[in-house]
Formats: sequence, structure tokens, C-alpha cells
Amino acid sequence: MPKIKAGIIGSGFIGEAQIEALRRLNFVEVVALAASSKEHAKKSAENLNIAKYYGNYKEMINSEEIDVIHNCTPNFLHFEINKAAMKAGIDIFSEKPLTVNSKQAEELIRIANQNNVYHGVNFNYRHYPLVKEMKNKIKNEAGNINIVHGHYLQDWLFYETDYNWRVNSKAGGASRAIADIGSHWCDLVQFLTDLKIKKVFANLKTIHPYRKKPASETKTFEKDKSTDTEYEKIKVNTEDYGSVLLELENGAIGNFTVSQVSAGHKNDIFVEINGSKKTYSWYQEKANQLFVGHRDRANETLLRDPGVLSKDAADDCYYPVGHIEGWSEGLKNSIKSFYKCILDQGKAENYAYATFEDGYTEVKITEAILKSNENKEWVNI
Repeated sequence: MPKIKAGIIGSGFIGEAQIEALRRLNFVEVVALAASSKEHAKKSAENLNIAKYYGNYKEMINSEEIDVIHNCTPNFLHFEINKAAMKAGIDIFSEKPLTVNSKQAEELIRIANQNNVYHGVNFNYRHYPLVKEMKNKIKNEAGNINIVHGHYLQDWLFYETDYNWRVNSKAGGASRAIADIGSHWCDLVQFLTDLKIKKVFANLKTIHPYRKKPASETKTFEKDKSTDTEYEKIKVNTEDYGSVLLELENGAIGNFTVSQVSAGHKNDIFVEINGSKKTYSWYQEKANQLFVGHRDRANETLLRDPGVLSKDAADDCYYPVGHIEGWSEGLKNSIKSFYKCILDQGKAENYAYATFEDGYTEVKITEAILKSNENKEWVNI
């Protein structure tokens, strides 16, 4: 069987991670890479052992015979790249958020339907084996879903000297913590429950209203006397933290908290579903364990063991029980699900990966959260 040819746009952390995941699928070949400049693309392609490289994604689309494009660029570029790929008849797998506003997301869905292409968004946490097992158990054993709650906490922007393109709303969009990591949590809880978030009430906060951008990235700078470091003082208008009350379409209530400034929390995503019969909860940093809570008997901890998991969960395991699997396998499974749909020429609803429709839902939730925070009221999705 000829291999599916993939092209990568963007060679940062997630671009490299997706390339590694693709190479673990024996039916995919990464044929080309595009980056922000030809020099940057050449360096990245050499480091990643990719034969062809381009300093412009349009040149790659027009020059290469590519079956699937992986969009691993900053948020503000997602719309134009996804649009260009689909208009060229190329299947597209995009990083989240799908777009920086819902109007753009609506247009992408229209273009996808017109061009009959497969489209996916990388909400990779739904592809951990124990998340899929949790979904199955919630459906069959939890009873009525009453409460959902959790958090997604990080500390990589803890200091005012921590700077990244995501801090800039022109590159990342009007929301940061919610759009960047809160979208993962919202997608996860909706995937687990098969219920949409119906309305939200939000309180957001920017802990560092100004950040210090390193002088190496700017032309205008001052000097920090305490560290003797040159920097530019940048005003920040995106949130570091957010707490959100929510209601699901079945009437279940809950809340979640996101933060990128919580010391000691590296990639701490936690979700719990309280049903009328049982509770289920999962930590990403303890990804090989699933908590099952009972009222009348001892609680349980279910381990990732392909020998006892349901089939769809076991299919996403690669090693025997006791061999730890985590983030890289979840990413691989996200991409594998998308490619399996392409190979089977199947319909998206038969597969676990997130589609552009799912990405559109998350953009709408983010916009509702921003509106709620501004107006201090409940906002319907």
C-alpha cells in the first residue's frame, strides 16, 4: 500500500512532536516542511531529516503532491492555512484553537463541506486509553451525570519574565489560558459525557499585566537592574487565570479552573464526573490510572492494562501493563484516528478524533467565556 504523504507547516514544539508521532505510523511519510523563512525551514528540515523544505506554506502546497497537511503554526495563522489547504483539496489536521473567532470557524466548515475533505483538530487528551475507558464506563455504569469539575494548571508563565508569542493577542487571539488549555478541558468533558456545555459564567484575571520580552526578540528595550538583563516591557491583555461555572445540556452543573501561573503544576489536567451511581476521575500526570468512586464499598483504581480494557481503549495501548504510556501516545492516537478515517474512507462521526465542528464548538465556548467575564453574567453557548 502506498504511504500517505504528509506536509508539516510549523516546526516548533508541536510540529516536531507531530512529526515524531507520524513516523510511528508505518503508513505515513513526512515529505516536506514549511516554516516562517527558508533559512528556518532548511535548518529544521535538516535536524528532522526531512528531504524538502519551504519558507512559505503556499509554495509547499503548490509544489508538492501532499495528501494531508498538519497545521502546527501560531493561532492567528490557523484560519488562512486551513482554508488554503482545503481549497487545494488537501485533508487538514489543525492545532487548536481551530481559529481565533467563530466567524472564521464557520467559514472553514463551509469550505470543508464544499471541497469534501477530511478535517481534524488536535484535541489529543481524548485519545488516552483510560480516557476512552472512562467514557465507556460513564455511558454504561455512572448513571445520570450530575456534576462535572476539574482544572488545567501550568506554571510555564509564572514569572513576569516568562514570555511567549501566546501572550500577544495579535498572535494568540483574545483569549490565552482559556483558548490554549481551557479548550482542552472543555473538549474532554464533552467527549466523556457526550453532552455539550450549554452555558457559562466566568471570572478571568491577568496576574501579570506587563511582561518582560527579551531584548533578543525586540528592538526597543530597557535594562532590568536586578538581573542586568535587557528587555521590552509588554502590556498583556490576555488572561493568565480563569474560573468558570458551567451547565451541560442535560442540566448537570460544574466548574473548572485554568491557570498558566500556578507554581509546581506542569501539565496538570484533571477531570471528574460525578454520576448518580459512581464517580470517575482522571489526571493527565497520572495517565495510567483511572479512579472509580463508590458510596457503599471501597473505591477502585483501574490501571492501563490492555488485557482488561474495552476494545477501543485497548486498541490505543502499545505496551503491556506496567509499561508507562503518556502524552506522546495520546498524540499518536489522535493522529492515528484521523488517518484511520481517511484510509477507511469513513465518516468522521465513526471515529474518536475531533473534527472542525468540535473545534468550532470550542471557539464558541471561549467567546462565551470572554463575554461572560466582561458582562459578569451567564452566557448561553
